[in-house]
Amino acid sequence: MDAPNEPLARCPALRTADPDEAQKVVSGVYVPHRLRTSGALDARLNLAESARLTFGYLSYGNEIELSVPPMVDCYHLNLTVRGHTSVRHGVATTITNAGLSGVLLSPFEESRLGWSADAAQFAVKIPVRSMRAQLSSLLQEPVEAPRFDLCVDLSSDTGQGLLGAARFLAEQLDSGGTADLVREQLESYLLTQLLLGVEHSYSRGLHRGYATDHLAVGEAVDYIEAYPERPLGIAELAAVTGISAAALQAAFTAELGVRAETYVRDVRLARAHAQLCEPGPGDSLAAIARRWGFTSTRRFCAEYRARYGCSPQATASACPGGRVRMARGG
Repeated sequence: MDAPNEPLARCPALRTADPDEAQKVVSGVYVPHRLRTSGALDARLNLAESARLTFGYLSYGNEIELSVPPMVDCYHLNLTVRGHTSVRHGVATTITNAGLSGVLLSPFEESRLGWSADAAQFAVKIPVRSMRAQLSSLLQEPVEAPRFDLCVDLSSDTGQGLLGAARFLAEQLDSGGTADLVREQLESYLLTQLLLGVEHSYSRGLHRGYATDHLAVGEAVDYIEAYPERPLGIAELAAVTGISAAALQAAFTAELGVRAETYVRDVRLARAHAQLCEPGPGDSLAAIARRWGFTSTRRFCAEYRARYGCSPQATASACPGGRVRMARGG
C-alpha cells in the first residue's frame, strides 16, 4: 500500500523488495550504477519525466550503498526529506540530513552514496542543456555548463525556497490536472531556485546588479497586466525586461514591496474577482480559476479568501449578475 501523502503518489514507477530489480529500474531512469545492500528492500520510486528534467521521489527501505559513475551529460540533485545519506563525490564528502541538506552531483565525477534505511529524497536528473538554457535565460547571455558546490543548504532561505519549489511541483503533478505550460513554468521555477540557492561558477554574475531598475519593473508590470494568464516565472519576466532574474526580483521588492510571483498572483486574483462579479455565459468557478492561471481550484479558493476575506462563492453570490456554477473541480 502506498504511504499516505507520499510525493508523486500518482506516478508510481517502482515497488519492489528485489535489489536487482531496484538497481535495474533506477539505473534505467537515472544512470547505470551498482547497488549494494544487506537484505530485502522496500524500494519505491515515483516518477515524472519531461524534456527538461526527470523528477522523482525515491526511497529504498533498507541501508544501501550506490556506486555511481560520472553522468557525463546530466547533473543530479538529491534533496533529502527523510533520514540521512553520506556522499563522496570525487574527492569531496558530505552528510545530508532530512530537511536540512542535499547534494548536487556534477556530470564529471564518480560518486559513492550511502543511504540510511529510512532515507527518502527528491531525486532530480537535469540535463546539462537544460541547466545551461535556464542560466542563460536568467543572465541574458550565453553560458557554459556551470560548476556547482556539492552541498545544498536547505536550512537557508534560498534552500527552503528550493525545497518548497520541489514540494510544490510534486503537489501540482499529484493534482492530475497540470497543463503542459504550467508544468514548464513550475520546472523553470525549480531550476531558478536551484541556480539562486546553490553556489556555482556564475553565482557572482547572477547576483550582481541588485540596484533598483525602475524601467525594468515598469516593463515587467506592463507585461504582467497585459498577459496575466500566461506562464510568468521570473526567468520569463527577466527575458522580457532584459536584466538578470536576481536583479529583477530585487527591483520588484525595492519598488513594490513584493516578490514578482506575488505581484503576478495578485493581478490574477483581481482578474478572477472581476470575472466572478460579471461572469460570461458558461463560466464556472473551476473555469475562472484555470483561465487566470490557477491549476487547483482548491488552492485558488484559499488564496482568494486570504486576499479578499471571503470565498469566491460569496463574492459571486453578492455581486449582481455574479451567478457562476459553483463546481469546485480539482
